[in-house]
Amino acid sequence: MSRTLVQLTAFVLCWALSLVAGRLTLADEGGTDWPNWRGPQQNRTSTERGLVDRWDPQGGPGSNLIWKNDELGGRSTPIVMQGRLYTIVRDQPSTPTEGAKVVCVDAATGEKLWQHRFNVYLTDVPDTRVGWSSCVGDPKTGRVYALSVSGYFCCLEGETGKVVWQRSLHEEFGLLSTFGGRTHSPLVFENQVIISAIIIGWGDSPQWGLLAKPAHRFLAFDKSTGDLRWLKGTRIAPYDTTYSTPTITTLGGQAAMVFSSGDGSVWALQPRTGERIWHYPISGKRGVNISPLVVGNTVYASQSEENMVGNTMGSLVSLDGTQTGDLTGKENWQQFQVMVGKSSPIMVDGKLWVVDDRAKLLIYDPLTGERIARKALGTAMRSTPLYADGKVYLCTNNGRWYVLQPTETGVKVLHKLRLAGEASDGSPIVSQGRIYLPTSSAIYCLGNPEQKPSSDPMPAAPAESPVSDDPTPTLVQLVPYDTMLKPNESQAYQVRLYNSRGQFLREVPAQDVEFEVQGQGQISPQDSIYHAPKTNEHQTALVVAKVGELEGAARLRIIPPLPWSFDFNHAEKVPLTWVGGRVRYVIREQDGEKIAVKRSVLPTPRNPNNKLGTRSRMWMGPTDMANYTVQVDFALTKSDESGKMPDFGVINSRYTMTARSSNKQLRIYSWSPNDYRAYAVVDFDPKPSQWYTMKLRVKPAGDKMSVRGKLWVRGQAEPEAWTIEMIDDSPNLTGSPGLYGNAQEAEIFLDNLSVYENK
Repeated sequence: MSRTLVQLTAFVLCWALSLVAGRLTLADEGGTDWPNWRGPQQNRTSTERGLVDRWDPQGGPGSNLIWKNDELGGRSTPIVMQGRLYTIVRDQPSTPTEGAKVVCVDAATGEKLWQHRFNVYLTDVPDTRVGWSSCVGDPKTGRVYALSVSGYFCCLEGETGKVVWQRSLHEEFGLLSTFGGRTHSPLVFENQVIISAIIIGWGDSPQWGLLAKPAHRFLAFDKSTGDLRWLKGTRIAPYDTTYSTPTITTLGGQAAMVFSSGDGSVWALQPRTGERIWHYPISGKRGVNISPLVVGNTVYASQSEENMVGNTMGSLVSLDGTQTGDLTGKENWQQFQVMVGKSSPIMVDGKLWVVDDRAKLLIYDPLTGERIARKALGTAMRSTPLYADGKVYLCTNNGRWYVLQPTETGVKVLHKLRLAGEASDGSPIVSQGRIYLPTSSAIYCLGNPEQKPSSDPMPAAPAESPVSDDPTPTLVQLVPYDTMLKPNESQAYQVRLYNSRGQFLREVPAQDVEFEVQGQGQISPQDSIYHAPKTNEHQTALVVAKVGELEGAARLRIIPPLPWSFDFNHAEKVPLTWVGGRVRYVIREQDGEKIAVKRSVLPTPRNPNNKLGTRSRMWMGPTDMANYTVQVDFALTKSDESGKMPDFGVINSRYTMTARSSNKQLRIYSWSPNDYRAYAVVDFDPKPSQWYTMKLRVKPAGDKMSVRGKLWVRGQAEPEAWTIEMIDDSPNLTGSPGLYGNAQEAEIFLDNLSVYENK
């Protein structure tokens, strides 16, 4: 057989498999719905036919513009499920009550059916980057899941918008939210909904999972209850945040979740357990944001950062996904100086298409990596193209819309236009014969109202190897993995067994499990129920389940009711229960007493002078706390090198009060000190090494919230008047107490921390 015929056969096989990739392990997609931003096959490819290839944004007869909804403009890629379109956008923008919302509209008409609003809090994300992630739908239940830039994670009934369950991932698990705004989109897989981020949680030893140290980690929740099934991730101390959406697929008969990570590598994990399969380092000093494309057993990934070798930037790589372990040097091929870091790859008619960061279309032979064609489309690219009906639909970041037709040697432009003044961050999708284009200003629905929707059959799904091929248990999973209880509360557990391929085998009855509690509390062996102690101290416990020679564990924090008091005099470390505490704060002796210190350097093996994480928040309690006061003594040191001092603050019910030495102010805010919504500010010029007392009280005031703060020199009488105060018309009703600190310039000292109910 000639090499040309071999390549042609391989192209056809690649194309067929590209339609199949990832489908087998997702929830049933339900025809031509588009339940996640990458589509039902997770490859930005549709089987629909008869789609329009031109349109006029001005509307009118023959324009192929079915509807336009200005309320839906933003960054998010919409999804469509069961006749409804869902997206995340800003709410009441540029007002003191600005927040975010999930909006549901009729997919055929654009008419709003419902919205679910929530505040933006405890983040530095700019208002223009609200709604970064996309919703995901579960066709089996009709439910919708959404993650906000604040770490607010919710499960909603798709028909009504009613909240099924909700969690605050920043406060509960330590998700990192930065000014960059990068926020992951959830993914539904079987009975789980999976989300990821850089996480700095609690637990500073292997016993606790080393979760106090930062890493790009995944949280897999029971999609029905919100209970955490597992929490696993990549290497400690990642370079930065990322927003790569995983592809869940089958590689060599094994279910795999393939994604790009904040540590600069492409990874594959088992999606039911989080166990590692392989990783491939592709970027030397930055995280990778594109979502890998999986075609059969081949993985395609790209990045536009520094490479692992040499002094070039950007690369495109092909990997054999059936391998295991470290894949360094084991790539099929790699092309350097290919700057594709935002828009994800797609397979078009047997050829690999990528659009680089400067909106240049590049087409490659997927077998050899040889470039076939190049075409300039614009000046910047953020979204990912859509391949449907033999055409490619895409929009550059500066609003240049294209409909392209693949040819033997490159591409033919069927239609193009310019959406002046509109940016494109979200990607176009298709459902029921209609194309939906999200921009910063609106969502456009394109199609011929007279055209009846049609599509080719969805390809058969690639099969996992049968469980019967590997019936031996190798992993014990204890669910829920991470729980917070009050004294004397209980928690029931499930014990689940998995084989070496991460396939579920069976649940284990309590009588066949040997339980052990390391720490406080007891577990009933007859019913697998843990009972917390009646302590008034902040405690932790590790529940260990042994099945034969295997064992698994689950973590607990027991948090007592108020009041709390921490003076650190009898402590060697800050409480283990503090989310984000153990890595950033240490106990030190000063003037015969012990104090807590937020360090200005957090060394890592790769960077002994690391400053990442010195600007951070930490939390110490349940998210349903309300109507309380936080008080603490603090002192700001001064850098010998820069002459600058740090910033410090306390958190109460998702409001923050900060002493900002950088601009000599005392501020109260919910969202960000950059004043994206309600805030208050007064002058304050802190003196280096001077001890102060800070007090923040948050109290309901009718349907609003009264937020008041005091600050005075420690040892002096507390002033009667409040130093700073505000009324929030869009109140945060609950939230965990915590601390904020920006110690990049110098250390922060604190002592005598207390939290107590308002009188």
